Parts: sequence; C-alpha cells; structure tokens
Amino acid sequence: MSTSSTEAPPTAAAYVYGVVRKDEVPSIQAEGVADAPVQAVAHGDLAALVSKLPPEKLRVRRRDLVSHLRVLEETFESATVVPCAFGMVLSSEDAVRGEFLEPRHEELRAMLHRLDGKRQLNVRIAYDQDVVLQEIVESDPNIAQLRERTRGLDEDTGYGIRMQLGELVAGAFNHMREQEGRALLERLSKKAVDVAVEDPGEDVVKASFLVADKQSELFDRELERIAEEEAPRLRIELVGPLPPAAFATVEQGAWDS
Repeated sequence: MSTSSTEAPPTAAAYVYGVVRKDEVPSIQAEGVADAPVQAVAHGDLAALVSKLPPEKLRVRRRDLVSHLRVLEETFESATVVPCAFGMVLSSEDAVRGEFLEPRHEELRAMLHRLDGKRQLNVRIAYDQDVVLQEIVESDPNIAQLRERTRGLDEDTGYGIRMQLGELVAGAFNHMREQEGRALLERLSKKAVDVAVEDPGEDVVKASFLVADKQSELFDRELERIAEEEAPRLRIELVGPLPPAAFATVEQGAWDS
C-alpha cells in the first residue's frame, strides 16, 4: 500500500517503527509519532517497536518523520533492527502480531541475520566545479580555442560560439562525472557488503553503503585516501552510522486518504 498519504484513519491503532529480536528489545526514551511512548509488541522470538496512534485523524507533520528516525536511531545504538517504512500502520497490536510478525516471521529473521553487525553509511561526492571546469578547458584544445575566441566578443557576435562552447564543456563534464562516478563506486563497494545507488544529479556519487562494523575503519580510510588523492577537485560528505533503511525496509499497512 502507498505510504504517501497525509492522514491516518480513525481506526488506526499501532504505528510500527521496526523489528528487533525479542531478547534485544531496547528501552526507547525518544517520543514516537504524535508524541506517544514507544513499546514492544512481541511474537515468538521477534518484537515490533510500536506506539499507539490517537483516535482522531492524524495530520502528518515533519516532526513525525523526525520522531520515526529518532526511534530507529536509538534502537540501532544497542540492537539490530529491521526498519519499517515511514507511515506503516496496523489496526491494533493484535494485527501487528497476526498480520505482520507471524506471516513474515522467517523473512524478518533472515533480514535481522543479514543486518547483524552492519551499519549504513551515506556518501555524497561532488566536484568543486571551478577546479574541474578549469581542468576541462586545459585538457581539451578545442574547448580552449573556443574559449579564447569568445574573449572580447560582444554578446551578439559571440552568441553562437558561446553556445558551442557551453555544449562542449557540458558534454565533457558529464562524461568525466559518469566515468569517475563508476570508478569511485567500484572502489568503495569493495569495502562494503552492499550498495544502494541513488541518482547523483549534479554530484559524482550519491549512494548508501552497507558496511560491516569490523570493516568500517577500512571504509573510512578508503574515503580519506580518495579525498587526499583528489583534493581539491572532489568534496566528500559522509553521514552515519545509520540504521540500514536503504537495505531492509519493510512495508505493510499505510496511512490511506
């Protein structure tokens, strides 16, 4: 079911954040969605972390997404957790057991096993465009020649040449970004268990990496080496460790309009 709606039905009772092993249930201090306390609903050797929703329709706010993430982050500090998608709602705690934990028991156990001892690291690598554009001009004689021809030309006279120059620079920039993006992803993926790649847009790399705890130092060192080798042309941002939402997020039930 879709999770993009902004209202929860009056009958909704249990908002679900994630699943842990029953013997690893943490004490969650963070307030959940609608400022409700978070508790565990257990079935067999698994437990879902849930909070009760108010009986009236709930208008989703940005703070609810923040609360969802905080609960997962606090859980992740002390336990392996399978995150649930934001907006996962079931009609009651009994439904959490009977419609979620029981029928998906083996799937959830397998996901927990896969995520044991691993963390998500989000990496964004972008160009310093001034540095890279200068590289392009200096490395391509045609671009350098066209750029030189535009000097001193007025707007009307130089329009066609500037258009041609812009197209050549953009093509060279995109080609460089795609090639270097693939190479960097391959290099970092060797230090990770799995990778979830996003559309980088204007960036070179935008991806989430699933990294074993014992390999996290190696991953960090590889990023540091890349930063040193490619300075000042690349800018690197690392966010994490995070709950592995990019690699194991479950959905069942949702806020329907």
